[in-house]
Amino acid sequence: MKMSEDEKKRNAYGGHNFLVSIHHTEHYSFQGVIEWLDTGNKLHFRSELELLSLILEATRSDQVGLNTLRTWKDVQHLKTV
Repeated sequence: MKMSEDEKKRNAYGGHNFLVSIHHTEHYSFQGVIEWLDTGNKLHFRSELELLSLILEATRSDQVGLNTLRTWKDVQHLKTV
């Protein structure tokens, strides 16, 4: 079975891959979009805490999340870019 170029890159670097776009800053915090490159899901984040929570959720399967922050499950319910 032949691997695609994306699979080769993913295997070469290992881990999880994210693309973070900062759109603006307000109240000493970043707002923007994070894309989980491994799954193709995109989600707007409203603060650094929310950004870190999304990354933590993606990289740790046993994390217990806070109800006030978005999760990757919210992608189905929200409009994405």
